[in-house]
Amino acid sequence: FEDALLYTASLLDSASATALDCGELLPSPERAKILAVWHLLEMAKTTVDRSIACLKPSPTTA
Repeated sequence: FEDALLYTASLLDSASATALDCGELLPSPERAKILAVWHLLEMAKTTVDRSIACLKPSPTTA
């Protein structure tokens, strides 16, 4: 399960970078749409990253 989340995080990272690169090259109306998609991808990546963090046991202090 963790492997699937790690793979998903990697895919979202690549998609986010691609959307950001595309957004920088487009004129204003289209740029706003692409940057909105970028924002949604970043939100999804944050959710996946938090899920991965929850799978890892927290360090215990002795």
